Amino acid sequence: MPPKLRSEKRMRKLLIEQIKTRKVLGARIADGFKQPQDLINLNLAPQVFLFKNLFSGQVLYSQVPAYHQNQIDEQFIRPNWQNRKPARRNDLWRIMCVATFDNYEYATAAYKGLVQLRKTRDIIQKDEAQALRRKNDEGNIWYHGQYRPTYSQEAVADLSHVIEEFELENTTLSWENDYRRGEDKYWRADLVEHETLPAFNPKTQTVLLDELRAKALEAFAVEREQSQAQAQDVEENASVIA
Repeated sequence: MPPKLRSEKRMRKLLIEQIKTRKVLGARIADGFKQPQDLINLNLAPQVFLFKNLFSGQVLYSQVPAYHQNQIDEQFIRPNWQNRKPARRNDLWRIMCVATFDNYEYATAAYKGLVQLRKTRDIIQKDEAQALRRKNDEGNIWYHGQYRPTYSQEAVADLSHVIEEFELENTTLSWENDYRRGEDKYWRADLVEHETLPAFNPKTQTVLLDELRAKALEAFAVEREQSQAQAQDVEENASVIA
């Protein structure tokens, strides 16, 4: 076997460093806020992903089907012993819900709204939020082991509030399990349609999320073509009448 060139050794070293960084920090595509055009350039669908921490019950929001350490740092800015900053370990995070919106503006507005509501609850109205949470006999947030279900319940409530407040019509929510979304009375039936994610092996979660991305992109492209065709028909009819 011929000896490796210096450039090949340098490239191999670079790849190893990138793999190590990905294991520690997460997917680079998830780092930073994405504007609508950014999502289009990255060939992503107008979606928001809600990942649930299996250990603590906390929920992480992402605009892409992946997550990064910087997202955790930005969304859990006032950690305490009842709401510790979660680890980024892949085996701790499972998809809880995939929200697919009618357009990219809706998707970015929903993501910003969810993050802002989290910030409001953890910082601006911390005492009010704490008073509404279920407590144990000692006056602390109810928990089982280290798992506190109140955090996932708050995330679902915030999602419902954002959709209703911004009137994000034609929204489809794909749930890990039907009971996660709660009762139908908390959702606007004229704005939201609910689905259930197919059963999947946690090891193939990324494959499932990529399939959902591709499916949403395809549906969005078809709808856009239909809208453009309708607009063109209206313009042609208007020119004929004129």
